[in-house]
Amino acid sequence: QAAGRGLVVLAGVLVGGSYWYVNHEVGSVQRIHVAALDAKTQKQWSVGTHGSLNILLTASGVFTGQNVPTGLIELLHLNGNQQGGAVISFPANLLVKVPGHGKQRLGETVALGGPSLMIETLERLTDIRIDHYSRITYSGLSKVVGSMGGVNVVVPYPVTSFGIHFHAGVNRITAVSAIPYVRQVAVSQVTRTALQENLFRAILHKIARRNYFVATDWHVLNTVVRAVSVDSDLSNSQLEHLALSLGRLSSRNGLSVDVPTVGPSNAGFTTPVSLQKGLADKLWRAIKTDSVQQLANRYPSLVTPVAPG
Repeated sequence: QAAGRGLVVLAGVLVGGSYWYVNHEVGSVQRIHVAALDAKTQKQWSVGTHGSLNILLTASGVFTGQNVPTGLIELLHLNGNQQGGAVISFPANLLVKVPGHGKQRLGETVALGGPSLMIETLERLTDIRIDHYSRITYSGLSKVVGSMGGVNVVVPYPVTSFGIHFHAGVNRITAVSAIPYVRQVAVSQVTRTALQENLFRAILHKIARRNYFVATDWHVLNTVVRAVSVDSDLSNSQLEHLALSLGRLSSRNGLSVDVPTVGPSNAGFTTPVSLQKGLADKLWRAIKTDSVQQLANRYPSLVTPVAPG
């Protein structure tokens, strides 16, 4: 299956780099036709404009172009002042009403009707407008991790996944171990989502800390561009501006929160969970009013633990 946060890892691309090269790379990002976005009057958004922005992120399996069930569902929210925001993670086994399909697990909606059906489902669930869409492949994710020389994550207890052992404490995730780490089959879907979030946060923090995408070292940028896809309504210039603003989500002005759910603690792909409706409604309102940070201060259990340095 977090983030990926495929679109987020483009953040900072323009800082200190060669503009012509970056523009070329951004232009090569694969575009996806998303009918649900075509049906809207899209914002002509750029840095400095008012109004918040919401981007849905999913993972697409091993190959690009697949509409298969996804385990990664995240909403990237940028505040209207462009000074911060939040990453909101939805569990794939969240039971929801899907237009035309009755009650289904949220992660199944991409397979049932592509990203458009997931967007429609989430907008009805949350009453939050989704402006854009991005997805990342797991194979691309492992290459991004490899291009960075690996990242560190904290593993709460020892576990073996696909033949790779992860010990309790700080582990070095590499290109080889990235997919086994995020695709652990012996844990719940909720826990698996947390693992993915942890890895993507570690990627973002390392990009910011090491100042990747500057000068003439474009190796990480190349792998990111080849790993992600975005909706065809997002122009090159919008993507470049968006990348810069999304970079703020890895700073102290952004945070990661989990959608509150109720259900068995060992819930996996076969056992759905439901919304903790009262708190979830507060989260939807906080997103719409750019006040997720204030809500997190009141309900710290919503905040996803910070990745290690």
